[in-house]
Amino acid sequence: MHMKRSSSADVNKYILPNHWGQYLESYKDRYGELINVCVNNRLERNYNVRRHAYSEIEYCTSKDELGMSKRNPDWLMITFYAIVLTLIVLMVGANVVDWLGHDQVKVRRNWKRLTEQPTSELYREFGYIDGLRVFTSVFVLGIHCLMIAGIIPLSNPEYTEEVDLCTICIVTVQIFFAISGVLLTTTVLKDIDRKPQLESIYFWEKIKNRLIRIVPVYYFFLLVSIVGDELPGVEMGTVGYKTLIQEQGRCRKKWWTNVLFVSNLPPFGEERCSLQGWYLAADQQLFLVTLLLMVAFWKFPKQAGALMWSCVAIALAIPAGIVYFYELESSLPVRLSDLQFLFMYQAWFNHLYMPGYSNMNSYMAGVVVGYLYHQHKHNKLDLDNSMLYTILKKARLPLLALAYLPTFIFYRYEIPRSSWLTMTHTILYRNVGVIAGCVSFIECFRNPPGPVRQFLTSKSMTSLGKLSYSVYVLHVPVTRLVLNWFPQMIELKLLDLVWMLAVLGGSSYLVGVIVYFCIEQPVSLVLKHYLPDKRRGKAEGRIEVLRFG
Repeated sequence: MHMKRSSSADVNKYILPNHWGQYLESYKDRYGELINVCVNNRLERNYNVRRHAYSEIEYCTSKDELGMSKRNPDWLMITFYAIVLTLIVLMVGANVVDWLGHDQVKVRRNWKRLTEQPTSELYREFGYIDGLRVFTSVFVLGIHCLMIAGIIPLSNPEYTEEVDLCTICIVTVQIFFAISGVLLTTTVLKDIDRKPQLESIYFWEKIKNRLIRIVPVYYFFLLVSIVGDELPGVEMGTVGYKTLIQEQGRCRKKWWTNVLFVSNLPPFGEERCSLQGWYLAADQQLFLVTLLLMVAFWKFPKQAGALMWSCVAIALAIPAGIVYFYELESSLPVRLSDLQFLFMYQAWFNHLYMPGYSNMNSYMAGVVVGYLYHQHKHNKLDLDNSMLYTILKKARLPLLALAYLPTFIFYRYEIPRSSWLTMTHTILYRNVGVIAGCVSFIECFRNPPGPVRQFLTSKSMTSLGKLSYSVYVLHVPVTRLVLNWFPQMIELKLLDLVWMLAVLGGSSYLVGVIVYFCIEQPVSLVLKHYLPDKRRGKAEGRIEVLRFG
């Protein structure tokens, strides 16, 4: 039996489907008051805490968790089995046909796609992004391990409370958005140069190709989140309710917000399904807005610079305005009480971290890099004589220190909201990281590659980079299944976090290879083959670029 303690302000924050309430009433009646007495006695005896806490039973476990053995497979489970069976039959059938035809089997073809390095000019300039995505993906996995430590029952919760590394995780997300902005801008401007009289269908094809790229894997693991606890061989562990059942309950109600890529917007903040889908929703929204900006570049090429800098000004103002209007913290707040509910009730996350419009500054920073790269290729760029660029390049490290080192002050102390100090730190915290990253991107295309870039563009890093999307989408469902088997209570140490990251990273990339071979590559190639494409004469290297964004 598991319970939670909270102040009176947090008592009503429970993620529990209404039709399961009947399973808890008998336990509440029998043990509710007894738990209150025991917990408060322990707080007073061990910690000399005179202010009594309120205890509430969150969920109870038994040999047959919530009558799971009596449930019959529903249409969602049948759909999952049908999809898996179809993928297996098609993969086996395609390889048999190829084998009989004395051609390379599909697995070998997919292996070649995974390990080969593109030779396009654009890849030579930005190929290091594949390797960069590997390191940023591992960093994201590490942050999520810290989040896991705040969700599962711990005997030393104060250890997690003292770890303040999560406040810098915003940089990773911003870099991902900037990368998408860079590559979308460079590819579109390059295509406009090659064929100024583009047809409007070109932009619709961009949207179609992007959906083909992200939807199959995303929707498959969205379905996994809904049926996870019913998969063959999965039995409810001691923390299975928190890791699997709660997620399933949310997804059965809010799956459509993920399908429509709106799960990151504030109206859908409570009871989010498949939490990692917020990034895909935000990135899709920003992709569409930026593509509309590219249409404006195409229609009004002489006003492209003015349009871009106007959008940059708007993008910088939006997050600052949100912080001021809602009186939010200047930096990402990380508290155990918020982690328990995956920040679904946290105003900072709902209004500032997840919406696409509040991350427009990061995407637009990438657009600026792409635009400057385009100017550089046409010998129209002279940054050596730019005072602004020189200042930004030299001030990167001091600005990063000002942006991220003081976060503990706002985390541990009650700084007045909407004050000049909070607003100043907000502007630094929301923009310095992505600006420093984008200055580095600019330096990369202005200078020949050094040892670091050569390593990031190596074959191994390129191959791992191609798995980054699948790993991001699948690592949360995989983590939930693994956590289901965690013991009822653990004591967390630094070595445990390192071991957790190694297991999570290794298992995610291993499953990522399988997903790449069985879902991502085959399904996308089939869809590209059978869906109509009205354009002709596409460059071979262009498909490779799409995987970044």
